[in-house]
Amino acid sequence: HSRATLRRIAAEPVVLLVQDTTFLSDIRDLQGRGVGTLRVTKRAEYLLHPSVAFSESRVNLGVLGHHFWQRPQERTGRRRERCLLEEKESYRWLLGYDMACALQALNPETLVVNVADREGDIYEWFLAGEFDEEVPDRAGYLIRAKCNRRVAPGENGSLWERLAQAPVLGQTTVSITKRPGRRARVATLRVHARTVTFHRAHRRGRNPAPVTVTAVYARESQPPAGETALEWMLLTNLPVDHFAAAQRLIGWYQARWEIELYFRILKQGCRIEDLRLETAQRLERCIAVYLIVAWRLHYLTQIARSQATAPCTQAFSPAEWQTIYVLLKQQPPPAEPPSMREIVRMLAQLGGFLARKGDGEPGSETLWRGFNVLRQSMQALEITTTVGQRA
Repeated sequence: HSRATLRRIAAEPVVLLVQDTTFLSDIRDLQGRGVGTLRVTKRAEYLLHPSVAFSESRVNLGVLGHHFWQRPQERTGRRRERCLLEEKESYRWLLGYDMACALQALNPETLVVNVADREGDIYEWFLAGEFDEEVPDRAGYLIRAKCNRRVAPGENGSLWERLAQAPVLGQTTVSITKRPGRRARVATLRVHARTVTFHRAHRRGRNPAPVTVTAVYARESQPPAGETALEWMLLTNLPVDHFAAAQRLIGWYQARWEIELYFRILKQGCRIEDLRLETAQRLERCIAVYLIVAWRLHYLTQIARSQATAPCTQAFSPAEWQTIYVLLKQQPPPAEPPSMREIVRMLAQLGGFLARKGDGEPGSETLWRGFNVLRQSMQALEITTTVGQRA
C-alpha cells in the first residue's frame, strides 16, 4: 500500500497530507493484556492518529503512517503541562510533519502541504516549518489557529486583533455542510492576510526563538439570523502574495474534511470499534489492515463520482470486476470492462444496495458488505480451482 501511495503522490502537483486524531470508544476491555479499559467513572481513551494523503481535488491517495495508543489516566491538566513536548500526545503532530518533510524530499516536483485542525497549533511546529537554505526540503503546513498568541514587540496586540486590522483582500464563498444544530448553507467570507511574528513560547528547559508565519483570516461578517458566524484563522509557512493564493489555501483547508469522512468509513463501514481481539498487538495489527480497507472504500466512493465513465480497471483487477459481474448478473462477463460507476454500484448491490432510481450513490457500509461477499467468493473460487487441478 505504501509503495502504491507513493506512486500516486509522485503523479500529483500538490499533495495535502492531512493528519488528525480520532477516539475509539467501544473497544473491548483488554486491561492487563497491553490495552486498557473504558468505564464511565474511570475513563481510559484509545486514540488513532493517521496521516492520509489527498490530491488537490480531494481524492484519497493513501495512508502513509499512523499512531495508535491509550491515553494514560493519571496525566491530566497541570501534570500534562509540565511534561516535555516529546512526552506529550502533541508530539505526534511534529512526527507527522517530519513525515511530510521526508515526503517533500522524495518528491521535489510535488508541493507537499501538511494540513491540521486546531490541535496542530503547536509553537514548535512553526519553528520546524521555517524555510532555511541549509534545509531546503521543508514541507508546507496549513494549520487552523487555536491560540490567540501575542505578536512580537513592535507589532503590538494579539493574532486575531492584528488580522482584523489587516486589509481585506477579497470575498469568497464556501459551502457549509449540515450538522446537528446547523443548517447547510453557503457562507460569504471576507479574507484578510498578513505575516506576523509570535513572541517566543515558554517551555520547560527551553527558550524557543520568535517565529514568523503567514496568517489568513476568513470570517463571515453577516451570518443568517440564528446562525454562528463562520471564522477560520489559518497559519502557514507558504507565501500569500495575493487574493488567489489565500483562496487556494482556504480550499486546501476545506479538503481537511475528507479525513473526517475517512474516519466515518473506519467506524461505521469497517466497524473497527467492534473489534474483539485478545492483545493490544493483535488489535493494532488489525487496525493497520482496516486503515487500508477504509482507504479503498473511500477512494472508490470518490472516483465513482469524479471518474464515473473511466474503465473500472483503474481500481479493480480483472479477477475482481469479472467476479462482481458474474455474481450479480449470473452470466459471463463482457469483453470490455464496465465503467467505474457501474462496477462500484454493482459491488454495493452485493452488499444490499438496491440501486433504485431515487437511491443516489452507495455509501461505505454497503460497499464494505459487498467487499466481504467479493472476498469470500474469490476465496471459494481459488479453493475450487486448486481442488480441480489436484483431482
